[in-house]
Amino acid sequence: MKRLKFILFPFLLAGILWGCETTDPLVGEMETNTFLGDYEAVLDAADRALEQDPNNSYAYFYRGIAYASQAREIELPWDRTSLFGDSRESFMTAKEVMEQAEDRPDEYEEIDEIITEFWALEHNDAVAYLTEDSLRATVDDPERYAVGHLNNAITMQPDSSLSYIVLSSTQFNQGNISESIETYERAMERMETPEVEDYEFLISLYINQERYDDAHELTMEAREDYPDNTQFVQFLADIYIQQGNIDEAVAIIEELIEDDPENPQYYRVLGTQIYQNVTAINDRISEMYDEAFDKEREARQLSGDAREEALDEVDLLRDQIADLEAEASELTDIAIENMEEVVRLSPEDDDGYNILGIIYQNKAANLFAQRNSIVDDHERVEELDRQAREALQEARENYERAAELNPEVSEYWESLFQVYTTLGMEEEAREAMERADMN
Repeated sequence: MKRLKFILFPFLLAGILWGCETTDPLVGEMETNTFLGDYEAVLDAADRALEQDPNNSYAYFYRGIAYASQAREIELPWDRTSLFGDSRESFMTAKEVMEQAEDRPDEYEEIDEIITEFWALEHNDAVAYLTEDSLRATVDDPERYAVGHLNNAITMQPDSSLSYIVLSSTQFNQGNISESIETYERAMERMETPEVEDYEFLISLYINQERYDDAHELTMEAREDYPDNTQFVQFLADIYIQQGNIDEAVAIIEELIEDDPENPQYYRVLGTQIYQNVTAINDRISEMYDEAFDKEREARQLSGDAREEALDEVDLLRDQIADLEAEASELTDIAIENMEEVVRLSPEDDDGYNILGIIYQNKAANLFAQRNSIVDDHERVEELDRQAREALQEARENYERAAELNPEVSEYWESLFQVYTTLGMEEEAREAMERADMN
């Protein structure tokens, strides 16, 4: 999540109000009542001035100040928005009329400063509700207050990307992901060149919502702006993998590897992204094993054609499981191959060894699960058990290397404790438990 940003502006309004050069008494009345804070009187004088001259730019100018000032006096931020809209409209009309004048009044240059002042007040109020504990404690739903103030800031200054960014972050934290995406899209439309973190945030949201076409389009745009940033390569590989385009994911990384074969980051991207897909497949396999077990148990209670039909369903499930296991095994081998390149190129990379340990340990767990699902094939059971223990030995070696490189990471020792325990290495398991500070 992006870090909240805010800007503090000086109070410009008081010094602006005495610069009017016109001798129109109604304008003088508007100026005086603005200084006195009598905004109803300002609006009344503006109405009278516009009755006399519909193109009185000063009337629109002071209307803009009056509406925004009245809005600031309303307690609840969401009740202010319509007045800020009236203020924005009045200021824009004032600018339009002033642009057509032969001699532009000084107020023309002041309009943007005043708009920015009111924008800053609302924006910073929003940030306060998001960051200041003492203020947050004064209301039941501080995020709602923040959103209200941000909507006001955007109404007053719709071209500022900053308020959109903070609003999108707030909506994300509220769980309103679709709204967060729409708001961040509006923020990026207002940026000449988005920052890396802007691209990363919106691409992540697209992927989270399975909007892969949008994620792909934005990732390609990001790569044009930041061609040396490998994070966008990782996003692109992830998008292809989520869409089931494994070959495309492999191809894009291999293309980068061909250009820079000694860059371990490319191998890490490919290895970790592919293994994420393996994890999803393994989760599905686990669910299907449970389903097959339940159906087989139900079949035992049936007879005749009903029993045969139920057993056929079990066989179909087991065939599907076998296909998924073959796919997971193939992808696991690719992930291992790439992570082994990572540690070859960066032999001091403890996290690389840890990822290899995780992959091998999960591979062993899946092999044990397959072993446990077999009832009447002793040779197959023994073969799966042997393969599982070989995978565990690989996991042990990689975890030990990770722990050797960075012994302060308790996670490595916890993983070793699990592996040692499964392999029956009791003394090593006790030592790992102590190093992990486990109870």
